[in-house]
Amino acid sequence: GESEPNNWQAQMEWAASIGGELPDRVESALLFATLRDEFKEAWYWTREQHAACGAYAWMQHFGYGGQGYYRKSLDYRARAVRRESI
Repeated sequence: GESEPNNWQAQMEWAASIGGELPDRVESALLFATLRDEFKEAWYWTREQHAACGAYAWMQHFGYGGQGYYRKSLDYRARAVRRESI
């Protein structure tokens, strides 16, 4: 599922409420490389917090592919994922 823009904590809770979680940074890069057309050209939260500052979390941009970190209090999109054994 995909959520409308919201802060990082709300997006983490939303993803858990539908049985998923936000992708990590590597998974987000893979989603950009393989499924870019399934996303809006916007920033999406990942589940990874910034190691040096807990007020920030990492994001993926699905327009140009960059990653960056932003304050968790800001509102951005999210996509929930589930992992399956194959």
